[in-house]
Amino acid sequence: MALTEGIDSFCTLEWAEEYFGGKLYCDEWQGADQGTKEKALKEATRRINRLSFKGSKAESGQVLQFPRILVNVGQRIGFFGVVEQPTIPDEVKTATCEEALALLKYGNSARTKAQEQNLVRVTFGDVSEEYKGYGKLFSKEALELLKPYIAGAVVIR
Repeated sequence: MALTEGIDSFCTLEWAEEYFGGKLYCDEWQGADQGTKEKALKEATRRINRLSFKGSKAESGQVLQFPRILVNVGQRIGFFGVVEQPTIPDEVKTATCEEALALLKYGNSARTKAQEQNLVRVTFGDVSEEYKGYGKLFSKEALELLKPYIAGAVVIR
């Protein structure tokens, strides 16, 4: 079950291995076998691919959301530019790795499953937890890396 960048993953297993080789606190990744790592990268890609992004796909027939064509409108009146991404940006590859790691760490926990079911509060005796809503990604780091690309609200005049 090999990964194909741009088809079923935003990055290759080799790219991810190099990324995690220089990262602390990634024991779940280091302890996983190759098949599990590939599944985690594919699932991370699927989760990221469901987000709404600025611009449009670079090619009409491409499977994944990246690379993209981004339209930049600056703060100055009349500034307009188009940025074509010929490849998947490193921030997206890194976000894929971070989401894959979060899936390995938290993806099968009771807490995560409760949040996915929109559970708001859990109480066990004197201890309780409250969830502030379930995000679309498990990794806050991945979301931060993707923020420049995520579509948001715009002012309509």
